[in-house]
Amino acid sequence: MSDVIFQAENIVKHFGGVHAVEDVSLSVIAGSIQAIIGPNGAGKSTLFNALSGFYKCDSGKVTFKGVDITTAPIHRRIAMGMGRTFQTSSIFPNLSVYDNLLIGLQSAANLAFRFRPVDATQHKTIEEKAERLLDFVNLKASAHRPVAELAHGSQRLCEIAMSLSTDPVLVMLDEPMAGLAHAETTRVVEVIRKLHSELGLTVLFVEHNMRVVLSLAQRIMVLDRGRVLAEGTPAEISANEAVRDAYIGKEVIESV
Repeated sequence: MSDVIFQAENIVKHFGGVHAVEDVSLSVIAGSIQAIIGPNGAGKSTLFNALSGFYKCDSGKVTFKGVDITTAPIHRRIAMGMGRTFQTSSIFPNLSVYDNLLIGLQSAANLAFRFRPVDATQHKTIEEKAERLLDFVNLKASAHRPVAELAHGSQRLCEIAMSLSTDPVLVMLDEPMAGLAHAETTRVVEVIRKLHSELGLTVLFVEHNMRVVLSLAQRIMVLDRGRVLAEGTPAEISANEAVRDAYIGKEVIESV
């Protein structure tokens, strides 16, 4: 738990005169679950996109496993072991859950866009990996249903499974509980716990549900208007008066 696997230094991202992210630094410890929180407009998703390569940083440095990836393309980050999900589920709604997983699995095995048929051994390996992922997110019963037919929580779980199809060591989740009912939230939280406890993955997530954040995260960064307001353990963040007043609220702290 002492090794930094992912680090951002002095990240800046502006959109014209809007300073969405201003001088933000972050260190993620290997094997940890860490969260980024903040009010609407704090710059959380912009920071996430800058860290994962969907936005180009105006300045700053991003390193992953000791390698500078500040300007690295997304496919290289994925090949190095980064996976992510999106605030709005990024899935292929008309395909089945199983076929959604196959897209990532075939890509990871360098079998995508090939004209030669997959041999029996490769096909069996991919099928076995797909079965394991379906079991992991508890979607085996829905494997051959179009994703568009599933409840929102199941779609979230499908996207998480897709992010795992490329064998990441760091999983980045952008508001995984957004729009979920309580029962669906419980299902997704259980899977995120398993990412850490069963697979030993490092998890970095953005989330508005403070009960989820305080129960899941080992370390929390609070953003406010593009800058770091506070950083620390859940206990430290809960005790921080500025954070309590500006964002969390006394009623949330007392009910967790």
